[in-house]
Amino acid sequence: MPADFIDLVPDPEHPRDRLLLGIRHFDEPFLLTVSLSQGLGSSELWLDRGRAGKARLAEFQRVGDRVLFVVRNKHFSASGDPAAVRAGQESFALSVVWSGPVLREENGAAVVDATGLLLADHDRVAEHLHDKEQGEYTVDEARSLPLVADSRTGRSGTRLPALLTFRGPGRGAAVRAVAADPSALTVVQQLNLIRLPADPMPARRFHPNSGGYGVGYADHGRVGVRDTQVKVQPRFRVGPGSAPIVFRVDPAVPEPFRSAVIEGGNWWQEAFAAIGLADAYRVEAGGDDFDPYEPGVHGVVWVHRAGRGWSLGQGLTDPRTGEILHARVRLGSQRVEQVRALGEALLAPYGRLDEAERLAAVQELVLARLRHLAAHEIGHALGFMHNFASTTHPKPSVMDYPHACLRVTGDGGIDLSEAYSTGLGPWDHFLVAHTYGQFADEPTALARLRAEAARAGLHFISDEDAAGPHAAHADAVPWVTRERALQALETMMEARRIALDGFTRGVLPPDRQTGELEERAALLHLLHRHEVTAVARLVGGVRYAYGLAGDDGTGAEAVDAATQREALIRLAQLLRAEQLALPDAVLGALTPPAVRYGRTDQYLDTDAGRTFDPFNAVRAAVTLVTEHLLEPARLNRVAWQHATDPDTPSAGDVADALLATTWRRPDPVPADLTGGTTVRHTADWTLLNHLLTVLRDGTLHAQVRTELRSVLRQLATELRQSDSEDTRREAADLISGFLADPDSVRLDPLPRVPPGAPN
Repeated sequence: MPADFIDLVPDPEHPRDRLLLGIRHFDEPFLLTVSLSQGLGSSELWLDRGRAGKARLAEFQRVGDRVLFVVRNKHFSASGDPAAVRAGQESFALSVVWSGPVLREENGAAVVDATGLLLADHDRVAEHLHDKEQGEYTVDEARSLPLVADSRTGRSGTRLPALLTFRGPGRGAAVRAVAADPSALTVVQQLNLIRLPADPMPARRFHPNSGGYGVGYADHGRVGVRDTQVKVQPRFRVGPGSAPIVFRVDPAVPEPFRSAVIEGGNWWQEAFAAIGLADAYRVEAGGDDFDPYEPGVHGVVWVHRAGRGWSLGQGLTDPRTGEILHARVRLGSQRVEQVRALGEALLAPYGRLDEAERLAAVQELVLARLRHLAAHEIGHALGFMHNFASTTHPKPSVMDYPHACLRVTGDGGIDLSEAYSTGLGPWDHFLVAHTYGQFADEPTALARLRAEAARAGLHFISDEDAAGPHAAHADAVPWVTRERALQALETMMEARRIALDGFTRGVLPPDRQTGELEERAALLHLLHRHEVTAVARLVGGVRYAYGLAGDDGTGAEAVDAATQREALIRLAQLLRAEQLALPDAVLGALTPPAVRYGRTDQYLDTDAGRTFDPFNAVRAAVTLVTEHLLEPARLNRVAWQHATDPDTPSAGDVADALLATTWRRPDPVPADLTGGTTVRHTADWTLLNHLLTVLRDGTLHAQVRTELRSVLRQLATELRQSDSEDTRREAADLISGFLADPDSVRLDPLPRVPPGAPN
């Protein structure tokens, strides 16, 4: 019996390499999505198993004896009478991505050979590889075919998989690292054609301070009447008569990790129950027939990659209403190894009398992180954004990025027992109430919820305002612990000292080659990286909230002057040699990687041949501080804040504070510090190189540039006047030469700091 949407028509002559479709619904828009069920496995390329591309609106059109597959931009439309709708359709280009002749009429459907449709690169894999500098790839149709036997169709949608082989040069480093033959990359593309609900769900208007994703479109039929931008809150259909939201976990997730994922994912049940929807949501194990690519299955997919990568939660939404029709979560399996490496580096469990106890603590650290990760990524699939300001809440949100919260015990040990919070925070309850609550007077009820959250201090700041070089909000920093920034830095530095002083081969399992000790040492050496980011955010930092013009609120407010100066002084102290030098326990344990092994990007760079390079370790730790404090956008903010409040630091004050603990340090380096004088000189030159590099940045305002040049001119004078070694006179000459003619001076590239996220 033919399916309601699209028929899969048998083709006895070509049962395996040709796909015939019976099309009966013309000019009926549906959602087109593209997934990869077999990916490339590279963290650099993001072409993973379970990848879901962006949704587009599509439809079949019939013109005479041909069928066209038409894609429209779902972000533009026009509502109103037929003339208004027509004007909207004709104002923006549509795309005919495939066409084919009608072979015959059968059971009221037009039968077409859709093989060419399936073999097109709908996910733009070739374009993605080009953008990632992997070379020019094209689909090789001779080595590609539709997977006819795996195709599925039903009343709600149709899934059409195809094996696509991309032919290319095979010279890109990322593809060479993972592909058996980098000149022939084969993936499985899933083309999903999903019908839109016949009874659209009522849309819930998006509010920028709701913590939800705002999806929408421009409705040009509203021109002159209302704002043309329509934004709605993505959400599942819940309530009477609605099926429960069920996420099924990939059976490929091994135990005990699978149970941790299910447990963490089910934390959201508490929030649904609190709004009277106790049976509306659950997470459960997927069976042997687990298939996350089916439209009716919301799946948590286990993904393997080469290298450090992100996990993701995504929802496919009805563009008219924001209803989530299909959701998929990708959990990167390498997260287990990343968290395990952190725990082992901190506790050095192997070969100890209490090895079993320490290893149990490491295992619980991993499981606690996976519970939180599952809740976080499923939260995205439920329609929720990151909240990187939640460390200021009474309890953090699972939609924040947490770093392990380390405690230093009275006997000088490191306690991981409360590394990650358990369960939802108050912001998470707000998210569910605001997104899924059922209200008679919706606008009033939602406004009340937002007001109550504001009074409770539940601040919300998301991605662009929290991460990256231009982020400025003082309370929104990913990967920090629950303590205030300055106290968290102190705690992390103490834990770092304990772990580095206690560094032994016991940070690695006994069957691992000793070259990996370098990676564990780098992890500990840069353990404080996120706390540095948080404290630096206080310098030139601001605080603000999202909202609408009709809401109560204020503009951006600068961090108070005293806090800014305290933060600046504390960060400058990190450039002292005592903070930068690696202890003998570390330097005496390291060996180069063994034959058939090598360093990855998680290692510190070396310019010492095969061996570990302590100079670059110092340079990387200095750069942790300077890359934040000397970021041009921060210096521009600092300069303006100082102009309006002279008590706040100026751009010159920032440079002077860093110079005070390096070139201008008044006290000698302790005599018992291994390589102490060399460490100090390395820090001096790394800072000077960074200061001069920043002066070349074209985004610095003229006043800031002038102020930094003045600081450096004064430093050069001081260095020449001091009775000291040649290195100080050489630095003075370098500064003077640069200030006279920047192009005459060769500066070193800024040191590479190994990546620290995801954690």
